[in-house]
Amino acid sequence: MKNMHKISTYQLFTITFIFQLGTTVIFGFGAEAGRDAWIGQLVSLVLGLFVILLYITLMRLNPGLTLVQWFPAQFGRWIGIPMAFLYPCLFLYTVARILADIRDMISTTILFNTPLIVIIGIFTIIIAYCIYGDIEIISRLGEMIFPIVLLMFGIQIIFLFSSDVMHINNLRPVLENGWKPIWNIAYPGGVTQPFGETIVLAMFWWETDQPKKVLKVSILATILSGSMIACWDILAISVFGSMFSRFLYPLYTLLSTVNIRNFIQNLQIFGILYFFMTALMKSLINMLAALKGIQQLTGMRDYRALIIPACAFALFLGMTMSKNITEHIYYHHMKILVPYIWVPMFLVLPAILLIVTLLRQKVFKSNKIG
Repeated sequence: MKNMHKISTYQLFTITFIFQLGTTVIFGFGAEAGRDAWIGQLVSLVLGLFVILLYITLMRLNPGLTLVQWFPAQFGRWIGIPMAFLYPCLFLYTVARILADIRDMISTTILFNTPLIVIIGIFTIIIAYCIYGDIEIISRLGEMIFPIVLLMFGIQIIFLFSSDVMHINNLRPVLENGWKPIWNIAYPGGVTQPFGETIVLAMFWWETDQPKKVLKVSILATILSGSMIACWDILAISVFGSMFSRFLYPLYTLLSTVNIRNFIQNLQIFGILYFFMTALMKSLINMLAALKGIQQLTGMRDYRALIIPACAFALFLGMTMSKNITEHIYYHHMKILVPYIWVPMFLVLPAILLIVTLLRQKVFKSNKIG
C-alpha cells in the first residue's frame, strides 16, 4: 500500500514552482536593470540551475539525510549541529519576512484601515493550521494552487494584449547600459532569490515517492518559474517602459492597466491572489522545514509542540522587524540579508560541505582499498 505521507513527483514539481515564485510575483525582479530586467532574470535562472544542482548533489552524497543532517554527518556533532541550526533559524526568519511583506502590501493596496495585527494575524493562524497537517497537506495545497496560477497568468496575458497597452518598442534598446547592471542584479540577489532559497526543500526531498527523479523535477520546475518571472518583467516593461523601475509593486500596478471596452478593468485582485497563494506556500514550507529541522537536531518526538510558539515568534518579528517598506526592502533585505546571510548560507556553506563530503568519501575509499 502506498505511503500516504510520501510526496509524488507532480506534487514536488508544483510546490517547487510555487515556492520559487514566492513574493517575486508582486515585487517584480531586477528593476535596477531597467529595460533589461528580464535578461537579468534569465541569467539568474541559468546560475540558479547550477546552485540547485549543487544541492541535489549533496542530497545524493548523503542518502536518506535531510539538509540539517548533512552537516553533523560530515563535520561531526560538535561542529555540524551548530552549523545546521543556522538553517531552521533562517527559515523561521524568512516566515517573519513574508508576514512583513503581507503587512506592507495588503495595508497599502486594499485594506487601508484594517489593523496590521489583524491582517498578518489571520495569515499566521492559517499557517499554523496547515502545518499541523505536515507535508502531505502542503503538497496537496500545491496541487490546487498550481493550475490556478497558470490560469490566472494566461488570463492576464490575454487581457493585457486585448487592452492594447503593450508596446514592444519599450523593450528597446537591449543592453543599453551593457552587462554590468545585469550582473549586479543576477549576483548575489538574483541567484539567491528564489533559487538559493530552494535549499529549504532539501528537508523534504527524501520524502518523495521517487527520490531519483528529484533532479529532473526540480530543474523543470525551476525553468518554468524562472521563465514566468522573466515573462512578467517583459509584460511590465512593454507597458511601462523605463518607468518600470519606479514602481514598488510593478506586477500589481501592471494589472491596473487592463481595460477592455471599459467593461473589464482594474484586475489588481489578481495580483493580490497571486501574492497570497505563493506567499502562503513559501511560508508553509519554510515554517515546516524550520520545525522539522529543530526536531531532528534536538531529538524531539513531534515537531507540533513547536507550532504555536514558532508562529507567535514569527508574528511578533513580522510586526516589529521594520518601521516601513523602505527599511524592510532596501536596507534589511538588500544591504544585510542578501550579502551577509544568504550568500554564506546558500552558496558558501553548501560549497564547503560538498568539498568536505567528496574528500571524506575519497579518503574512505582509499582506506577501504588499502
